[in-house]
Amino acid sequence: MKRLFLAAVLFSFIGNVNAQAEETKINKTERFKHSLGFGAGISTGYGLSYRYFGDKFGAQVNFSPYKDETRVNVSSGVTFLYRLGDIKEYSFYLYQGNHFYFDEHTETQYDYYSDSETTIENKSKFFNHGIGVGLEYVTSDRISFNGMLGYGSQKDFKIISMSVEAGVYFKF
Repeated sequence: MKRLFLAAVLFSFIGNVNAQAEETKINKTERFKHSLGFGAGISTGYGLSYRYFGDKFGAQVNFSPYKDETRVNVSSGVTFLYRLGDIKEYSFYLYQGNHFYFDEHTETQYDYYSDSETTIENKSKFFNHGIGVGLEYVTSDRISFNGMLGYGSQKDFKIISMSVEAGVYFKF
C-alpha cells in the first residue's frame, strides 16, 4: 500500500512539472529572424528590402534599380541594427544606415527662338548616412511595420539634418 501511495505521489509530481514546462513553452513567442518587404528612407535607401534580425544584432539591405532609354537610377542601402528591448508586440532598436544613390538621365530641350534642340546629360551620385532609434510593431506573427527616426548627413556630408525611415515586412 505504501508503494502504491508513493508511486501515485511521484506520478502526480512528475505530471505537474511537465504541465508547467509545457505551459512555459506555449507562452514563449517564436521570433522570426528573416524578413522580406519594402523599405524607404533617407539614410537606408529605398526599394525591395531584406532584413535579418537575430536576438540582438541585425542587418537590412534595400535595393531598387531602374533603367529605361533616358534614365538609370539606383538606390542601395545597408543598415546595421541593435535591439534594445521588447515590450509585447513592440521592439525598440538602434540603427546606423548607409545609402548610395546614383541617377543619370538625359533631357532634350528645344529652343524655339533658334529652332534647335539641346541635349543635357545630368549625373548625380552621393552617399547618405544616419544613426537613430527604431520601432518595430508586429501586427501578427508574420507582418511588421517599422519606423526609424534619427540624424544624419546627406549628399556626401553637404547637408546635416533629420533622417526618417519606414518599412513593411513579411517575417519568416
